[in-house]
Amino acid sequence: MNNQKKSLMTILFVGAAMTTQVYAQDVQKGLEDLEAERFTKAGQTFTQLANSSPSAENQFYLGYYYLKTGQLDQAKAAFEKGLAADGKNQLNNVGLAGVAFMKGDRATGKTLIDNAVNATKSKNQDVLIRAGEMLTLSDKTNDPAEAVRLLTIADEKDKKNENAEIEMALGDAYFLKNDGGNAISKYENALAMKPNLAEANYKIGRLYLRGKNYTKAQEYFKLAIQNDPEFAPTYLAYADALANSRSYKSAAQNYDLYVQKSGTTDPERLLDVARYRFLAQDYQGATSYLDQLKGKVNNPIMDRMYGWAYYGLNQPQQSVDALNKFISSAPDKVIYDDYKYLGRAYGMVNTPQADSMSIVYLEKAAPLDTTENLYRDIAKKYYDMKKYNKSADYYGKVVSTDKKPLNNDYLYQGLANYQYGFRVGRDSTEAPMDTAQIRMARQMYFMRADSAFGKMAAKIEADTAATSKYPLAYYYEGQSNYYAFPSAVSLARGTAVPYYEKFIEQANAETDQKLKDSYKKPLITSYKFLASYYGSKNDDAKAKEYFNKVLELDPNDADVKKALNPTPAKAAPSKAAPATKKAVKK
Repeated sequence: MNNQKKSLMTILFVGAAMTTQVYAQDVQKGLEDLEAERFTKAGQTFTQLANSSPSAENQFYLGYYYLKTGQLDQAKAAFEKGLAADGKNQLNNVGLAGVAFMKGDRATGKTLIDNAVNATKSKNQDVLIRAGEMLTLSDKTNDPAEAVRLLTIADEKDKKNENAEIEMALGDAYFLKNDGGNAISKYENALAMKPNLAEANYKIGRLYLRGKNYTKAQEYFKLAIQNDPEFAPTYLAYADALANSRSYKSAAQNYDLYVQKSGTTDPERLLDVARYRFLAQDYQGATSYLDQLKGKVNNPIMDRMYGWAYYGLNQPQQSVDALNKFISSAPDKVIYDDYKYLGRAYGMVNTPQADSMSIVYLEKAAPLDTTENLYRDIAKKYYDMKKYNKSADYYGKVVSTDKKPLNNDYLYQGLANYQYGFRVGRDSTEAPMDTAQIRMARQMYFMRADSAFGKMAAKIEADTAATSKYPLAYYYEGQSNYYAFPSAVSLARGTAVPYYEKFIEQANAETDQKLKDSYKKPLITSYKFLASYYGSKNDDAKAKEYFNKVLELDPNDADVKKALNPTPAKAAPSKAAPATKKAVKK
């Protein structure tokens, strides 16, 4: 009989021990899934535990799951059910404190925490840990200093210094206090206890991310992934660090991994994936994610993302429609990028009305955009519209506001002024001008062109890394100097001569035959000017030399043939006036 009792007692106690061990493993697995944001799995674990045994502790962990996933009413119901099962178990009062904090009721939450700690005489480590944690949950009602106090008491009870959860909770509290040094120390303590604790490396990386040390943050995120490739939050933070380093493609890939690892179906998270896809210039991928969210997300940001993505896909009308819808439905959320993409999309529609709208929206964005000089877009749009005077003004803004103006900025600034020089007095959209005003304005635009081409030439010459020159900068300087004044004045002054000569020197030194061929017409013009110039100086030999250079390029040039072989004048009945040398038509 005694042996039978002994055997029965052994079976009962061993069975109880095994049940407790399995229960503890289930709880631990559920908590790990919860921290790793595998919310569906965590919810299944805690729901099953509570259904199979609705004990106070099981109800607490079910409520804890609901609380961490923002389901406050379900959390409150679970905690109250736990209290009904065992009113002395203070964990559920701590849980209700968490609900109060999350609902913005600081006073009720603090009272519940104080009562639970006092009821257990500050001796229950679980109560102290969870109480400290509840004090860090809400952005609006958190109390990290009180959390540190309670967690420090819990830590003092960890005599063997083996409870990494306390160190992690302390790290979180210091994180909220903006005490990065102590936070990192606590996370490192947790790593010393559990060297492969992904959460600790992830949270250290998160501190560096907050401090905008993106390189260091990425190092810790990589370590966290090595520790546990299934710990989903790492991929989310890693994506942010990569995006801030402008590694948008890698950022999008890591956000995708977050979605896969967490199994999230949260529309807002999927909307974030679309954002990262856009940043990675995967516009098709962005619209694919957005298409999945239709009817599931009531967020005007979707229209913004569609607008940006359609612009990237060269579908300007769809982009215009989506962005106009966004701007009208959420004016308080509009940022300068919305105007930028809307302006550029209108510019791609290619109608006079759309071109005007393009400029309107680019003007709104230009003063605020610190990454791109949108005055360049406006200037180019005016140039394409043949509104050269406005284009010239905006290219002036480009070179005055850009820290490093491009060669093309000076080129188009010069060309816009040069083109408008010929249109002065003929543009029906401008105020009428008399002859003197036309002459002065014409001179102004051509001299502005000369200045821009000169700056471009100097910039290219100063660039020691440049592999080639741009001879046409000098050619257009010569042209601008020539046309700034009446032909006779330009020939007499000769200010254009050195520019034409410099152009000829560089053009003839070109080794790329295709480029060299493209210089044929400008060379002919330059040779003709120099021939006319030297002819006006009575240097017939030099003039003939340049005329012959024209014939080398175009043997059939009628003007040059006539200049070299003038038709003999017919005898006049009276004394003829002295012949005057004329400039050859350019």
